[in-house]
Amino acid sequence: MAQNLRLPASLRATAPSRYPDGMTVERRGRGRGGAIGRLAAFADTTAEIGAQEVTRPWAETYVAVGLAVVIAHFSNGAATTLAGGASALLAAVGIDAVRRAGDRDLRPGAEILLGALVAVGIAGASRLVPTGIGLLLVIGVGCVAMRAVVEWELRLREMPGGASHRDRIAARAVATFLLFGASLGVVALVPGIVTVPDTPSARPDAVGPLAILAVSLGSAAIAALLAARMASLRRERFGAAVRDALGAGLLNGVASSAFAAFGVARLAGPAGLAVIFYARELWAATPEGERGDWRLLLEIFVLIGATAITLLWIGVGR
Repeated sequence: MAQNLRLPASLRATAPSRYPDGMTVERRGRGRGGAIGRLAAFADTTAEIGAQEVTRPWAETYVAVGLAVVIAHFSNGAATTLAGGASALLAAVGIDAVRRAGDRDLRPGAEILLGALVAVGIAGASRLVPTGIGLLLVIGVGCVAMRAVVEWELRLREMPGGASHRDRIAARAVATFLLFGASLGVVALVPGIVTVPDTPSARPDAVGPLAILAVSLGSAAIAALLAARMASLRRERFGAAVRDALGAGLLNGVASSAFAAFGVARLAGPAGLAVIFYARELWAATPEGERGDWRLLLEIFVLIGATAITLLWIGVGR
């Protein structure tokens, strides 16, 4: 019975090493290397933020987008616009890796576009805050918003019956907020369009025709892509989806160039573009036979009129 009793491992006497000192050092080095490797693999693959696990693709996306945003924050001139474009590209590549890690059979979809637009908004917002805690907050909140939007879109795509009417209403609201954030990013990433004191955007840059053209093209592309995505949720035909995308792009492109040319104050321009996009989506989501309804036209007129009055009240050139 006494033979069956075994002491705990911590209380047993350590046997003398049967290996030379050099081999002992080598094994210790391997042990340390293995421990460091395991720690690095753990830190590289998972981390805990609240109750959500951050997988390796998400962690790499956060790091890549964060670095691009920091570069955009400290850049001057055309390098600012290039850094903003890089943040969108890196976000698209990272989110595609997230999709492949979750389900390799799932085809690339609108989650890549939505994540890239969020990254543009993050990069632009970084130009409008001082260096320090404000920049860190923009990156942190922006990354959380990017993940929330992408995961919401992935869940929407995996629904067996497709998007319901309630889902399309929610998608319209999400698209409107994304258009506001991305439009803000565009005007902030083109130097001289929007200036906020004591921030990187306050650096003097002349607003020329090329800057206004860049803002117009960027805003038009954002509106066109989001309108095409909304048309796909409504399961419209290809021709109708192209018509919706071109109409939204033309409308927002002309409006953004007018806002930039007349110096509409700071956030008022992107907010006006968001209202225009929302009003147009209300009209596009209505069946063709009901688009002449006076209640729908009145709602759109009130939205556009209230936006115009607000822009005039805020003032031009502040």
